[in-house]
Amino acid sequence: MISRANGTTGRTFKATILFAWLIALPCVVWGIGKLEFKPGFNLFSLTEDVQVGKEGSAQIDKQVPLLNDAPTLQYVSDLERKLIAFAPNNHAEYVWQIKLVNRSEINAFALPGGYIYVNRGLIETAENEAQLAGALAHESGHVVMRHGTHNASQAMLAQMPLEFLSGMLGQGGSLAGQLAQVGIGLGLNSMMLKNSRSAESQADDVGTYILYEAGYDPRALAQFFQIIGRKYPQRTLQFFSDHPNPQNRIREVDRDIARLGLPRGARTDSSEFEATKRRVTALAPPPKTTGTPKVSGRQEPPPPPSEQMTRYEGKVFTLSYPDNWKVEQGESEVAVFPPGGMVTGAEGETAQAYGAAISHYRPQAGNWGLVDATGELVESMRQSNPQLRVVQQTGMNQHGNPAVSTLLQNASPIEGQRETDHLVTMRQGDYVLALIFMAPTGAFESYAPTFDKILESFEVSK
Repeated sequence: MISRANGTTGRTFKATILFAWLIALPCVVWGIGKLEFKPGFNLFSLTEDVQVGKEGSAQIDKQVPLLNDAPTLQYVSDLERKLIAFAPNNHAEYVWQIKLVNRSEINAFALPGGYIYVNRGLIETAENEAQLAGALAHESGHVVMRHGTHNASQAMLAQMPLEFLSGMLGQGGSLAGQLAQVGIGLGLNSMMLKNSRSAESQADDVGTYILYEAGYDPRALAQFFQIIGRKYPQRTLQFFSDHPNPQNRIREVDRDIARLGLPRGARTDSSEFEATKRRVTALAPPPKTTGTPKVSGRQEPPPPPSEQMTRYEGKVFTLSYPDNWKVEQGESEVAVFPPGGMVTGAEGETAQAYGAAISHYRPQAGNWGLVDATGELVESMRQSNPQLRVVQQTGMNQHGNPAVSTLLQNASPIEGQRETDHLVTMRQGDYVLALIFMAPTGAFESYAPTFDKILESFEVSK
C-alpha cells in the first residue's frame, strides 16, 4: 500500500507496529537471469481473492468520496492495463479495476483481486508518468503477491485449526459474513490493507520489475519516494507512518535496478499524463474530511472493567488486562477494549472509544529524541483529528526506562462527546513504542485505575 487515510480501528492513531506471523511468508528470489515471485501461505482461492476484493470495494465506495471524472479514470485505467501485461503471477481471475478517490492526500491502496484505489493527490504530486506508473506497479505487486488474503490467512490460522478453516471458506454466499465470524472485517479498516515492512518491500521489488519490463525508467519508483518526502512533508505524515519506509528503502530499489539494468529508451513522461495532471489540478477542490467517524443516537456505556486481570503475551510486548475485555491483534495495532468499546458509524466505519491501543511509530529523522518524536507522532494524529490538542506533557519512568506521558483532548467517535487520551511513548530501537488509553472525558476518571494497572503490567519482550 502506498498510503492510507484510515487506521486499524477507524481512529487516526496512525503508527506502524512490528507484529506479524512468520508463516510461509511471500518471497522474491533473485537469480542469474531468473526472477521468481512466490506468494505466501494462503487459505483463499484466486476466485475468493476476487470475491473478497469485490465485497470490500463495495464497502469502501461508501466510505470515500469517489472522483467521477471519466477522462482521468480512462487514462489511469489504460496505464494500469499496460503495466499488468508485465505483472508476474497475473491470473485471469483478477479484475484490475481502478477507482479514483477525491482526496488530496498522497494515497493509493489495493484490494485482493485487483481493485486499486488512487487518490487525486497522488496524480497531482507525481512529476511524470513513470512515477505514477511506479505507484500503480507497486499496488499491483500487492495484488499478485496476494498480500491481503495472506494477512487474513495468518490471522485466521492463529485463531482456529487449519482443518476447520479449510472447510469454512468457499461455502457460498458472502465471504464478508464468513470472515466476520473470525473477527476480520472488510472496508478501509480491514487487516487486508495492513501490510508489513516485508510486504511493502516485496511490492517494491515487483513494482520495479514491472516498470522495467513495461519500458519505463524503474528509477521512478525511488524518485517518487524522495519527492513526496522532500516537497510535501505536511501532506505525507500519514504516508510515512502508515507505509513502512525503512531508511534503506530507496537503496533497495536501486539494488533491484542494478540487477535488472536500465532498458534502452526508457520512458519517463507522456503528453497524456501532463494533460491529465492539468485536468485534475483544475478540478474543484476535494470535499473536506470530517475525521473520526461519529456514532449517532444514544450509546450504551460498556460494563465496568473486571477486577480480575488476564495476561496477553505478544511477540513484542506483554501486558495484563481485565478478563472481561478483548484483545484484537492486527498488523499495525493491537487494541484492548471492553464489550461495546468499539463503535460503528453510519457508513460502517469502526472506531475505538474505550480501552487501549499499542503500536510502533518510526520517526522521520534518523537521530531523534523521544520528546521530539512524540511531538511528530501527535502531529501525525492531528492531520485527521483537527480537534486534537495537548493538555499536558511530562517525563516518566517505565520500569527503569525513560518515557513521555502526554495527556490529550479530542473529539470522541461517540457523537456529542469529548474524549480524553493518555499517550505514553518510549523508545525501542529505531522506533517509538506508543500506548494510548482512551475513554469519553466523563468516564475517563473511572477507567484511570484500570489504565494504570495495564501500564504498570506492560513489559517489552526480551
